[in-house]
This record gives sequence, structure tokens and C-alpha cells, in this order.
Amino acid sequence: MEKKFSGKIWKFGNDIDTDTIIPGKRGTIPDRNEMKKYAFELLKPEFGSTVQPGDILVAGTNFGCGSSREQAATVLSYNGVRCIIAKSFARIFFRNAFNSGILLLTCDQIQDVCEGGDIVTVDVDAQTVSVNGKTFKVGAVPENLYNIVANGGLIEDTKKRLAAGNVKMDIKPLSMEQCRKKGYTMVEKILKKNAGKEHVAPGDIVITKPDMFMIHDIYTTYLLETMKDIGADKIDDPDKVTIVWDHCMPTAVAKNDYNHYEAGLELAKTYGIKKLHIGEGICHTIMHEAKYAKPGEIATATDSHTTTYGGAGNFCSGIGTAEMAAALITGELWFKVPEAIKIVLNGHLRDGVMSKDVILRILGDIKADGGQYKSLEFTGPAAHEMSMEQRFTVANMALEAGAKCGLFEADEKTAEYYGMPLEDIDWVCVDDEAKYEKVLTYDVSELEPQLSCPQGVDNVHPISEVKGTKMDEVYLGSCTNGSIEDMEAAAKILKGRKVAKGLRFIVVPATNTIFKQAIERGYIKTFIEAGAVICHPCCGLCCGMPYGLMTDDERILLTANRNFIGRQGTKKTLGYLSSPTVAAATAVMGVVTDPADLQHWLKDRRVDVLPDSGRTSVNRRKINDKEF
Repeated sequence: MEKKFSGKIWKFGNDIDTDTIIPGKRGTIPDRNEMKKYAFELLKPEFGSTVQPGDILVAGTNFGCGSSREQAATVLSYNGVRCIIAKSFARIFFRNAFNSGILLLTCDQIQDVCEGGDIVTVDVDAQTVSVNGKTFKVGAVPENLYNIVANGGLIEDTKKRLAAGNVKMDIKPLSMEQCRKKGYTMVEKILKKNAGKEHVAPGDIVITKPDMFMIHDIYTTYLLETMKDIGADKIDDPDKVTIVWDHCMPTAVAKNDYNHYEAGLELAKTYGIKKLHIGEGICHTIMHEAKYAKPGEIATATDSHTTTYGGAGNFCSGIGTAEMAAALITGELWFKVPEAIKIVLNGHLRDGVMSKDVILRILGDIKADGGQYKSLEFTGPAAHEMSMEQRFTVANMALEAGAKCGLFEADEKTAEYYGMPLEDIDWVCVDDEAKYEKVLTYDVSELEPQLSCPQGVDNVHPISEVKGTKMDEVYLGSCTNGSIEDMEAAAKILKGRKVAKGLRFIVVPATNTIFKQAIERGYIKTFIEAGAVICHPCCGLCCGMPYGLMTDDERILLTANRNFIGRQGTKKTLGYLSSPTVAAATAVMGVVTDPADLQHWLKDRRVDVLPDSGRTSVNRRKINDKEF
């Protein structure tokens, strides 16, 4: 790869997410040359037809936030994008882009002096970018990452490693006594244990041997293609791998989804993978339900919300398909040790307030990039009071702050959930002697229900500012809030009541196990009698698949983890995120409703739906000054 080159600029703003780069509904197209046509379809529809090989993207902060889907990087690579210059990058996209052979550079100044169509010159050795007669410094590119780009991406780099016989390292995990050494954050403890390092510090690169790998169906075709391209006839340890069919189950696009289904079966047969879950529910819920991701271990998967397992003190992070292929073959994965933020949760949650409200409040405070490549580590009385399901919800959405992981301490509840002796996992705890980047303290007793409003997860408002806003649809489900506890919380509110006239209420339990439990406990009967539509356990609407897609100017309240532009319908669909209790109360009243107000409202107003009270004004997220 040339170390000095020039290219035409395509300019973007802040927080360009993966759904903006390639809409989720396009992400299952098997042919990447076909898929690349839809890059930036919602934002710059001309991009796919006019971009030229060698063009360069210039953007603001947090470029590539959102999903771990490698397609967001590969469609840019297939379109010939050579380099992206941004103020900052989301962590998973950062890895995926380098793995796809795209050079990433960080710069804070160039955005103010350039426009789309300008020519920028990049000098890797000098660490500079120049445009319109001005030159700016850029961050250095780590040698290992530059070599991946120079070799044409991770696939070609892995081929060279295999040819050279350079694929494995001898790693000996630390003993329990060494794990208990004071002065380390939870993420440092877990990484150094697995990597066999007696000492690690933020910024260190460590080679690990993950304890579990998970692949879901959206990525099976690309992973199979990649494995064949590399020429791998076996993987390091098939017993460490599970495949889950959940995003394309049931079928949304007949040919595409069938291809993903068949590819998963072929992967399993070719490489001896026995842990298969076909249509049993959402991958992340299955991972902790089946006890695949244990406290103090490392898990990785082809999905950004792999952070979920951190609710049990498991270090877990999403990766792309190229990196998954290399990791399956070698059994190894590198990580940069992250800084950590300690979050202390004091007090007690009041009735109607759930752990979803806690993490939404935190996201509203620190914003979508406030935890970028950080470990969010939760402690305090309220954290320990949370059930395992509540902890999984918080850890799941730590990703929405850009966090590398969200970790809860392993305590008696953790040990009971996993059937493990507490003394084997109690070292996964907050150490007062550890060095944290900062400490955030919350009194959850004062917390009212929170909503993420259009159009971004961190546009968070207390319900007192949003209640009365009319909704067209309410969606209860997802890996974030599809547990049996979530079903119970909603059913208690819906018992003996009806869904508001004119509103669609969709319920999707996270797994078949949860679905069965909800039937046995009468929750499903309650939902049906209230007027809900019950759907098969799957990712569904959360990732833009069937089960309730919205149209222009419709409002949806859902218990999922993202409300990105276009994710639940069109680019003009307005998405709100909430807890299950708020969702259920809203389903009854037809407008955003605080569960604490429900009894009072129903008594004082004998109507099926409250009138639109002016639709509380909430600032919509803008992209490049264009409001959607």
C-alpha cells in the first residue's frame, strides 16, 4: 500500500451509525457487489452510484457507531473507499474497517476546512493530511493494523500467517491466587487471567484465547465464504463455538434468509460445531440461558450486543466476520486493554422503574461516545439488588455508549444462576485500589422512568417531559427486555385491561424457554385478551426485520436497544425506547404513560385512548443539518 496518496472527499457529520452506512434490511444480501449499491442509501443515496475507487471519507465524532455488522465496513471497501478520516471512531467499526483493508486516521481539524469534492492528501509516514493548502497532524497507525491494511485486509493477512505456520501462541492462564491480586479493574483482571499476564494496564495489547464464540445467522454466509477463501479445513476448538439462527427466523426475505440458514448448517457440518440453536430465540439470551458465557471468562460474537453477558461478569465483545474466521482458526484474539469507568448505583428502584431506566439515564448523561472503548463497571447496593436479568439489560446497552464491555460484580446471585461456587468467581469484583478513569454515582431512588427519544439512543428524557405523546405501536421484546421478568412486569399492568384502540401492541418473548414460561404463568393469555399480537421468539423488529415495521411519521415505543434512523421502518419513522412497564402502560393508554399514573388516569378518564396532548416537543437528531 502506498504511504502517500490523494483522494476525493465525501463529507459526513457526527454519529454516523452502521444503519446509516448500510440499512439493516440490506445487510442480508449475500452478494456484496450488490449490497454495496445501498451504502448511505438513507443519507446520500447518490453515493453507491457515484463513489470512485480511492475516494476518502471525512467525518466527525463516533463514526461507525451501532452494530458489529462487518457489512458496514465491507460495503465501503467494495466501493473502493481507501481511507476514512474522522475525529473518532466507534470501536467495533474501527476493527472491522482495518480488517476490510481500509485505513482509519483520527484528526480534529480537517472537518472545518474541507467540503465534499475537495481533494485531500494523506501522508502516513509524516502522519499528516493536507487539504486546501492546510496541513494537519493525524494519530499514528499501530504497526499491526497498518500491516493488515498493507496485506489487503485480515483475510489475506491470515492466509500469510497460515502459510508461514505462524498461527498459535502458548498461553497459560493465571492461577486463582494471581487473579485476586489487588489494584486492577474487573476488565484488567479478566484479560490478564486469560492472557496469562501478571500485569496489564490500559493501552496494552494482549493476546487471549476466548472461552466461547457465537455466530448468528446474518453472518453465516459471509463467514462460510471467508473460511473457504482462507482455505481452512478445521477450526481450533469446535466445542467453544455455537451458532444461533435468530435474525432471519422466521424468514423475511425468502432467498436471502434461506441462504443464511443453509450456510449455518454447512458451517456446522464442515467444522464439527455441535452447539446449534435453530429458531430457539435471540442469541444473547440463549448465551446466558444455556450458560455458555460464564463469569470471569471471555466470550466474543458476531454481534455488537455481545456486551450483554457482562451482567454476569463475563468480558464479552462483538467482532466482524473476518476477525471471527481468523479467531476460529487460531483460537486467539487480540484486545487493547480499556480504561474503566466505575458506576456506583445507590438507593432502591421505586415501583414501575426498572434497570432499563437506569442505563437510559446513564446514556443520556455520558452520550453515545462517552464510554468509547471503556469498560463500564457497575457496583453499589442497587447494582447488587438487581436480578441477573436486570443486570443483563444494563450490560446489553453499555454498548450504546461505545463501551467495550459493561461488567457487574460476580456475587451470590451470579453463583446461584450459574450453579458455581462463589469462591471461584468472587474475584470478579470492583477493587477500591484499582485506577479508574472516573467514578459516576447515582441514587436510583430519585429516578423516574426514562425514554430515549427520536432520533438516537442518547437523546434521553424523563417521562415527565414526554408523557402524553401519542403512539401508533408498542413493541415488547428483544435481547434487552424480552426476559420472563419483563413479560411479568408488562402482564401485571395489562391484566384485565385492553390495548388502546388504534394502537398495535406486539409481544415477542426472547426465547422458546421464556415463551413456554410465559404461557405456563398465564402472561400470554393476558396479552392476547388485552389485544396484543404474539410472535415467535426472534430478533424481529429490533433489527429491522418483520413483525411491525413502521411507515413515515408513525411513532413506535419499543423495549429494544436502538432507535436509529430507519431501523424500525422508514427514515421518517419516530422511535422511542423505554422499559417494559412504560411500554405496557403506554399500550393501555395509547400515549406515553408513567406506570405510576396509570391507575389515576384510568379512574378519572373512562376512554380507550387519551387525546394527543400536543405531542411533547422533543429535539430530533440531525445528520448533516438535515432533520429526519
